[in-house]
Amino acid sequence: MKRRFAFLSVILLFFSLQSFADSFTDAIQDLAVAIACKGTYAGAEAGYDDDPDDFYTPNMMASRFASESGNKTMTATFYGVCFNYAQFAFTEIKNYKSWYNKQGMYESQFWLAGVHDNPNQIELMGIGTKNDYSRLQNGEYIKTYNTSLRSVKTHNGATNHAWLWIERADGVWFWVDPTWTDTGGYVVYGYVKDGQEIQCRPDEKYCIIYPSSLKNLPLPPAMGKRMSPSKTANSTNRQETIQDAGTEWAEVVAESIVDTLIRKPFIDVDYSRMKHDYLAFVVSADIPFSSITEKSFSLNKMGFSLEMPWLLSNGAGLIGLEYMHNLEDGNKLHGGLFEVDFVRRLFTNVAWFLGGGVGLRFDTTNEYGAPGKISGLPDTGYFAFKADTGFIINISHLFTKVEVSYNNIFGFSVGAGVGFGLEL
Repeated sequence: MKRRFAFLSVILLFFSLQSFADSFTDAIQDLAVAIACKGTYAGAEAGYDDDPDDFYTPNMMASRFASESGNKTMTATFYGVCFNYAQFAFTEIKNYKSWYNKQGMYESQFWLAGVHDNPNQIELMGIGTKNDYSRLQNGEYIKTYNTSLRSVKTHNGATNHAWLWIERADGVWFWVDPTWTDTGGYVVYGYVKDGQEIQCRPDEKYCIIYPSSLKNLPLPPAMGKRMSPSKTANSTNRQETIQDAGTEWAEVVAESIVDTLIRKPFIDVDYSRMKHDYLAFVVSADIPFSSITEKSFSLNKMGFSLEMPWLLSNGAGLIGLEYMHNLEDGNKLHGGLFEVDFVRRLFTNVAWFLGGGVGLRFDTTNEYGAPGKISGLPDTGYFAFKADTGFIINISHLFTKVEVSYNNIFGFSVGAGVGFGLEL
């Protein structure tokens, strides 16, 4: 084992003296090793009977640390817990930020990452001061912000833990865990995708041990197009910096929502097992839900639509035009909407749809044509909208449709339709 350590020392020294040639993942793996060498995990502080294995030690990078220590001829080491490992890594990047930027880090987007009991919510933090901090943690001043929380699943479901998040210049967020690196004997790092931290295969040259399971881990994604400078590129204010990151994160979340609610259920679907393709024309009617519960059906409060659903082997959808009116209780509210629904074929003759419509609404009792305020309906001016979901069922060429919806003409409603389909 000692020979292994000595060999690793030589290898690490070699790479510490080399430029990483724009290799971001090399830089953060090297960071994990450097911090692991400086630290020793204090099991007693974490409530364990014994300290875990300490695979990385200072003598493995003695030459590198000697060059860093300068005139002090001393390297700061620590005996602590995961927060201390993350804190040292954060400080390392802060001290050598320009170098990390050259290796592919995006501006000042590096953060302490922490989790409490919920493995699906990560909090990004900065190091504060006694005059500017949000809370004390492990005796240290911590600064959090209104965009600190991230709905992301931690690596391996970690709880009550701390590590580091760093954004690469192409917008991909990476994470690195120096604590688990030190106690596991190999670099633990990865990137963030689809709301979770994905662990990546480490480079063997940074690892003391290399279990065969590591070879099954994915490689990190290749560097993409470098993002343009952000509005906080030259800011030293961490509040501004994380707000900028939060804006980018909002875009990521929006993309994830679209992916979860639309792309996966409706677009990226293999319909090859479906036996028939149809193009149909359906006439539908909507009535308020209250008309059913109160048994007070009225032609003065309902909607009519002409729709065209298609159920094909390579996709499905529905478009239509709908007219709605609300002529009760002194109202003369009219609305016209263009309807678009995403459709998922569940079986050859059954499909589920989700979507809605947008358009205009007018109140002819108002001389300007603008809608008046109606109790229970959102006041959106001339804008009309509808959100709906339901099923399309066909028996051969006969098509039926049932739905539930909400609109700002007469509120919650139910609808049904019938039509004819052409087999393609």
